[in-house]
Amino acid sequence: MASPSRPGRTRRIVLVAAGAAAAAAVAAALYQDLARQDRFASGTRPCALVSAQTARLVAGPVEGVEAGSVCTWPGPGPQPVLEVQVTRLGTPQALEGFRAVKEEVPPGKTGPMTAELTDFGDEAFSRIRYPGGGRVTSEIWFRRGDVVVAVRYAPVDGDIDPSHAGAYEVATEAAARLGD
Repeated sequence: MASPSRPGRTRRIVLVAAGAAAAAAVAAALYQDLARQDRFASGTRPCALVSAQTARLVAGPVEGVEAGSVCTWPGPGPQPVLEVQVTRLGTPQALEGFRAVKEEVPPGKTGPMTAELTDFGDEAFSRIRYPGGGRVTSEIWFRRGDVVVAVRYAPVDGDIDPSHAGAYEVATEAAARLGD
């Protein structure tokens, strides 16, 4: 004999199942959001952020040399012509580290200003440094999620305009290769 239908029990089962599905959807959305915030936690190599063509335009026909989180394109003398540094941290640490770098006064004579940029990620700035030896160095720093990227470009001729233009070109390509 069939048992009588229990509409109250069926409705509770449906409500529990719907609640579980909603909780799973919220958990999946939160997980995806957290994964997106720390989306660059691994796999980004600094030399891979700059194409050979762009490196040739700014640094000449030399290969980048990767050492850990830094890729350098050597130049005449002790200072590299081009340097790209990639630092991976948790998002809160990247935010804190980025702001500390922005506020620090680097060694050597610093240029007239530090400029805010909006083209590269969550936050970005550029500055000019005169570290000595007659070469001007343009720096562009940007943070995207949990990654901080620093581009330093010091052309051999020591002129500010090519220095800034080269750093900007490399940072633009690095940001595009880093992806979203």
